[in-house]
Amino acid sequence: MKRFYCLIFLMLFFSAQSAAQELKETLIKAFTSQDSSDYYFKIAKRKIKTPADEAQYYFCKNARCCDYNQLDSAVVYGEKALHLLQKVGDIPSLLTVYNNLTKVYRKQGQYDKAIQYSLQGIRVAEKEKKENWIAFFNANLSLTYHDFESYPKGIYYGKKALNYWLSQKKLAPDMICNALNAIAINFDDWNKPDSALYYHKKVFRYFKGKDTIYIGDTYNNIGNTLLKQKKYAEAKRWITSAVKISDKNFEINGGVKDNNYYYERATNYTNLATIAFQTDDFDKAEHYFKIAESYVNKSQNAEKLRDFYFQRSAFNKKRNHLAKAVQDQENYIKIRDSVFDVERAQIFSELEAKYQNEKKEKQLLQSKTEIREREIEIKQKNTQFLILGLVSLALLCIIYLVYRQQKLKIKQKEQEFELKSAITKIETQNRLQEQRLAISRDLHDNIGAQLTFIISSVDNIKYAFDIQNQKLDTKLSGISDFAKSTIIELRDTIWAMNKNEITFEDLQTRIHNFIDKAQEAKSDILFNFFVDDALKHKKFSSIEGMNVYRTIQEAVNNSIKYAEAQKITVEVKSEADKVRISITDDGKGFDVNAPVRGNGLLNIQKRIAEINGSFTIESAPSGTTIRILL
Repeated sequence: MKRFYCLIFLMLFFSAQSAAQELKETLIKAFTSQDSSDYYFKIAKRKIKTPADEAQYYFCKNARCCDYNQLDSAVVYGEKALHLLQKVGDIPSLLTVYNNLTKVYRKQGQYDKAIQYSLQGIRVAEKEKKENWIAFFNANLSLTYHDFESYPKGIYYGKKALNYWLSQKKLAPDMICNALNAIAINFDDWNKPDSALYYHKKVFRYFKGKDTIYIGDTYNNIGNTLLKQKKYAEAKRWITSAVKISDKNFEINGGVKDNNYYYERATNYTNLATIAFQTDDFDKAEHYFKIAESYVNKSQNAEKLRDFYFQRSAFNKKRNHLAKAVQDQENYIKIRDSVFDVERAQIFSELEAKYQNEKKEKQLLQSKTEIREREIEIKQKNTQFLILGLVSLALLCIIYLVYRQQKLKIKQKEQEFELKSAITKIETQNRLQEQRLAISRDLHDNIGAQLTFIISSVDNIKYAFDIQNQKLDTKLSGISDFAKSTIIELRDTIWAMNKNEITFEDLQTRIHNFIDKAQEAKSDILFNFFVDDALKHKKFSSIEGMNVYRTIQEAVNNSIKYAEAQKITVEVKSEADKVRISITDDGKGFDVNAPVRGNGLLNIQKRIAEINGSFTIESAPSGTTIRILL
């Protein structure tokens, strides 16, 4: 069932399309046919199905009547077409009908209505933004004001049209020519021939060679201006060329006698007749006036009729045919009075004022609308910027949170790594401590026991045997003392190995024990030992602590052995972020620049270098000072 309805719809659609196409083809035949136009229009009328079809029918009737000077019919069909075209929204056809009605009313001398329809056309063109049509209607206004002999306004509107066409990237020579012609004829009849010729001759910039066949009216208009300047021979050449161009166009158009055909010949032969009677060639003037009269009547153009009667009146007056001159003068005045009355001039002003007021109101409304739209646009932009700012802030917050989270993860990993490293270090230290404890136990239990056994054995030998040999007794005493000294050293080593860290307070106790023993051995030497209170709790590794202890021990031993000192001082002080140790004696000193130093000094230097310290020694006959900077 659905397929059936779809088929019916398609048949109706294509049927409608086909009917519209048939109507279009019939209207084209009606418009272009010379003898069978009425026949085709009757057929077309039977094919009308929609308002759009009816609008096109009256549109074509209006155009046909305009082209063939059926002016009253053109007005009737034009008014009907306007109503229908507005209803169906066919803007191009609507603007064309406004243009046709403008031309019809201008031909009839009803310039107020011509201007009214031009202004209505401009309103529609402005609303639809059809710039080409706006320019075209301005050119129409220029021609209408010319025929009404309001030349300044005619020039004003002609220049508006010209400026538009010249501003286009792609120039339209026919439109430029139309505007130039409108400006020039206003200057011509305003009695400004130089300006008229200037604008007329500018046309030849755009039409040259064979193309001049399209500008026969320019040849005629130049001839008309020269005629008014009484340059009759030159004027005749230009107008004769215009007649030849008109005849050639008549052949090209297939012998169609339309509105342009009658209008051009009415103008050409009126001008030729004027030249003939001004040069006193009355027979030729009579001949040309007869030809012109036929064309003028068929053109149904009020301006052409007015010009014709004015020129023929002057001709009859010149040859003393006063009755004919008076008759032509009365015809001229009759036409002029029907066209140029005070009320009509007032209507012109009112129409233009109304249009200008409407335009100003429209511009004001447009300005208000633009301001309102601008305000809305600004609000929208502000809202967009606010949203963008909030989104940016949110993104920044997210980025910050992600960064912070990542940083926390990195920090956590670093802490984990540090913790693992610390645990590993602690485990390593614990293993080292265990190893140190094991070594210290081995040293104490094995080597310590063996040294104690040696000391016991030596002492037993000395007491068990009455040794008379002094050298042997001294040797045994030396062995006993060396073993005792080694045990002391061993105990110091075991003490250091059993500690992870050593403070100056620990060292102080150890050094005091050492100095006390030295004091017992050398009662004639005064020993002083001082440690800055701020450094008592400063910590060293066991290696650093032992190196510092051994260095002080070595330095004191050297002073005892070699310096013959009476006073030995050991000072440990804080200096900025460093520790300074000084061992000073008042002994006899020695030469620090001697090539060979003792092993004691070399050992001190090596020990301090191992713990990244610096070592200096100063010596004089008044004493020696060793300085260590840690």
